Amino acid sequence: MKNNEVIKIAKKLTLENIEQLLYIFKDHINIYYGILPKSKFMLTAELSKENPICLNGASIQINAEYTDEDASFIKEHKEYLSEKKKRGPNIKERWEMGI
Repeated sequence: MKNNEVIKIAKKLTLENIEQLLYIFKDHINIYYGILPKSKFMLTAELSKENPICLNGASIQINAEYTDEDASFIKEHKEYLSEKKKRGPNIKERWEMGI
């Protein structure tokens, strides 16, 4: 099927149809979260086995499953996972600083 044919079909799909298609392909979907820069680990997740896809109002909710049951990954790489971002002043602090 050509790209324009797929687009033509996609435009006719309802939200429920899209949900059904995503469910059909659930075993082929992997969610990419990003890379932890210091450790160079790629964070990914599989879809939830119990409820991978569901309608949520006017959108489709995709549910990931956390598979580190014994928390070994977190224990081993905690220093990379708990990086703290330096936050700027909040609204009250900015007001007091005259910013």
